[in-house]
Amino acid sequence: MSDRVKEAAAAKEEEVQAVARRLREFDTFGKFSDNDLQRIARAAHRISTAGPWPLILEQTPSHACYILLSGEAGVYVGQDRVAVVGPGEVIGESALLRGKLRNATVTTTGKAEVLHVERNALDRLLNEIPALRETMDATAARHAPEKTVDPS
Repeated sequence: MSDRVKEAAAAKEEEVQAVARRLREFDTFGKFSDNDLQRIARAAHRISTAGPWPLILEQTPSHACYILLSGEAGVYVGQDRVAVVGPGEVIGESALLRGKLRNATVTTTGKAEVLHVERNALDRLLNEIPALRETMDATAARHAPEKTVDPS
């Protein structure tokens, strides 16, 4: 293995460890083992935004969910802001788990860091990590519409 490949692998592993440590800070991930958090970090893509950025658009198919690492995101139905979510929040899981169209737009309000988890990676992780299945089901139930708005 060349030095460049080794350096790239070491840098990737360092990022995985940093993301896992960050996830550990959130109550949402309190039941997870260090190995579970590392698996999530390896499966996700870390994205940084410098300003407002739409993560999810209302009435579009769901293909991924997000975990907000820093910053805030506004949840909008039409032009109305119905909620603001903060770090540690899982976003977009409800429509993804149910196979429905998104029923809200979610946009970061400024500088933010998010983990982007594609559907296939999430499906694999849900089968491998029981605590993730519990967390996603609980979050989806919280976000489910009760004659109101589903923020995912």
